[in-house]
Amino acid sequence: MTKVHSEVLAANETYAKTFGDKAKLPMPPGRRFAILTCMDARLDPAKFAGLSEGDAHVIRNAGGRDAIRSLVISHKLLGTNEWFVIHHSDCGIDWLTIKDQAASVTADVARIRAHKLVPAGVPIYGYIYDVKSGRLIEVPAATKAGKV
Repeated sequence: MTKVHSEVLAANETYAKTFGDKAKLPMPPGRRFAILTCMDARLDPAKFAGLSEGDAHVIRNAGGRDAIRSLVISHKLLGTNEWFVIHHSDCGIDWLTIKDQAASVTADVARIRAHKLVPAGVPIYGYIYDVKSGRLIEVPAATKAGKV
């Protein structure tokens, strides 16, 4: 067993001891929204968005992109009514760097909004998470593209 493996299992044991009534949380997110963001380890959506377990769907992948299927299921089956697309500063590695964050967020929001399965009544907001300050910075063009 590696050190990381042992640490994860020990942390889970501690967590499970105080799990309490969390088994009774409903499957639909309590605050009825979803966040699509990058898998970058510097981002902690629970902290930067003030989330507790059961509050929201958090969908993470490389770049926080191309997750329309998950967003549609989040809305149609589990009732989310607002979506946040959040990219971040200092993104990527040498061969996959996103050069213009605002343009990237705007393009993603516009692509999601235009998809035939995305309901017209769900607002989609576009933000950039600043990895140096922890702040969410709105991308007005993205939010405009995601307006209902």
